[in-house]
Amino acid sequence: MIKQLKRVELPEDLIWWFHPDFNAIDPMHDSDEERGYTPEEWEQLQVNGNIDISIDTSVGLEEIDPNANGEWKGFVPTPPSPEHFLMASFDTEHWDYAVLWWAKERLPISVQQSLKEVS
Repeated sequence: MIKQLKRVELPEDLIWWFHPDFNAIDPMHDSDEERGYTPEEWEQLQVNGNIDISIDTSVGLEEIDPNANGEWKGFVPTPPSPEHFLMASFDTEHWDYAVLWWAKERLPISVQQSLKEVS
């Protein structure tokens, strides 16, 4: 079982890419259902990887794939902060933008508690 999802080297083509350890933390991995996460499943995904996930939909597909050939070769997304790393990148059937899931390691519980006590 993964205790901490870590940064990995990204492939050349990021279309429909998921972190190699994604299935190990995904609470819906064994599900045949095609649906979004419930709030509880979304939180469990983050707990399982000891990460916080930010979703970015600000990059238009025309920026990544101007010829609409289904490749994202050479696309290097910019993380929201140096601490974030890419854990998923994909497009959707209905929109003309990329969906990027950025992960950031959570602080250990002891550190989180200490920060709460200080603030």
